[in-house]
Amino acid sequence: MEVTPVEQRAYIKIAVLRGRNAMECHSELLEALGNNALPYRKVARWLGKFKQRRVSTSDEQRGVANAEAVTSLW
Repeated sequence: MEVTPVEQRAYIKIAVLRGRNAMECHSELLEALGNNALPYRKVARWLGKFKQRRVSTSDEQRGVANAEAVTSLW
C-alpha cells in the first residue's frame, strides 16, 4: 500500500498532538513505510511547522516570479 507525502504529513500532525518529537515520528514512519518514508529533515521541518500552529498538510504555493527572475538573467 502506498502512503502519499500528504498522508505522511497528516500522521506528523497527529504525532505533534501526541507530543512526539521528530526522531520518534521519523522512526515510526520508517517502521511502517521503510524506504517510502519521508526523509528525516522533511519530517523535522513539517513537525516544526505544525508546532507553530500550521493547519494545512498541503505544500504551499511557490511564486512563479522567482523562476522568471532567474531565467531572465540568462
